[in-house]
Amino acid sequence: MRILVCIKRVPDLENMTFQDPPPRSPADIICEGTPWRMNRYDEYAIEAALQLRETHGASRIDALTVGDEDAGDVLRRAIGMGVDHGVHIQQAGEMFLSPFAIGELIAAYARAKAYNVILCGVMSEDLMQGVVGPVIAGLLKWPCLTAIHTMTAEEGGGALRCEREVEGGRQEVLEVGLPALLAIQSGIHTPRYPALSKLLRANQYPLEVLPAATLTTPTDRQRVCAITPPERVRAGVMMEGTAESKARQLAKLFHAKGLC
Repeated sequence: MRILVCIKRVPDLENMTFQDPPPRSPADIICEGTPWRMNRYDEYAIEAALQLRETHGASRIDALTVGDEDAGDVLRRAIGMGVDHGVHIQQAGEMFLSPFAIGELIAAYARAKAYNVILCGVMSEDLMQGVVGPVIAGLLKWPCLTAIHTMTAEEGGGALRCEREVEGGRQEVLEVGLPALLAIQSGIHTPRYPALSKLLRANQYPLEVLPAATLTTPTDRQRVCAITPPERVRAGVMMEGTAESKARQLAKLFHAKGLC
């Protein structure tokens, strides 16, 4: 069984800062020096692939990312977690590449590679669209299941038994024939931390780097027309002093607002 995991490099949302005044281009929205990391939902996809290999003997796990020359950093973390090979499709240009363009590039690469399963995170933390996975499946004409948190291979390896949570906390159990694409939700399995020995190997590992133009020319389906910050409707109140003093100020404020 060959598995491809699609991963993305995103800004560290806890430490990112934005340009002020608002930028004219998406490429300038995030300040220089903002740290970047792997999309957390993609870490769950990697963990799902590793567990599938440990329990059912997948022969190879590849990780793939699309982005500028720095985007390949997340592939080394994936290799440190246990992935066998990293593929970087280099696409220069605007920072927020259309999910349709990303999907077309990944599908063009995967089409000739005889993968049995493609995994991706249920969504990216920066755009939160959840579009790339279904786009890839549609282009490859594969079945697609989303929001999966648990999967096991059926006897014979020709299908996967998957579970996802639906309305009301119920669990939906599905069986899908291979090849198939699954979008992985955060679930019961915590992504493993990269081992030091594997990280050292990853730092020396020669990634497979492909210019996007050698694969396909994505259709221009979506573009960012404008960027506007949310309108400020009221100013915040900063409280100073000791914890006890702040508590008194807060209680007085609640009382003035009729909240207590």
